[in-house]
Amino acid sequence: RAALPSEYLRRWAVMDDVFGMTTHYLGKVTGSDRDPQMAVEQPFIPEDENLPATLEDAEAFFNAHGFERVADAHIINPEVHGVTWYRQRDGILITDAHARNFRRDLNGVLIPVDLVIALVPPGSSALLPAAAKLWEPAEED
Repeated sequence: RAALPSEYLRRWAVMDDVFGMTTHYLGKVTGSDRDPQMAVEQPFIPEDENLPATLEDAEAFFNAHGFERVADAHIINPEVHGVTWYRQRDGILITDAHARNFRRDLNGVLIPVDLVIALVPPGSSALLPAAAKLWEPAEED
């Protein structure tokens, strides 16, 4: 199913808090199909088009951030086999982590731009290890 508005906004909050990808909610707009949609804005990332991100880059990125790949046997949708990750310490589940959803900036830094993120509350999954604690937004100064 499509994400609820609250799930979509939480996805961007997690992206900002965990990976530093600042995304601003601009408001509601009417899409070409006349349905309401959310408009968001992210910073432009100049990139070296001759050095695109790879799945190996994404794997190193997630390992560095404490995520483990979810076994394909636990995933129904074959489109996200090999590109689904979970971090047990805070119950963050990420999918759609294809290379196309990352940019490598001109300094070689890999930046995620369009990941599908969900929170898995402790005890809510029979397949994933229970989260030690569910992610909460960082406190602002």
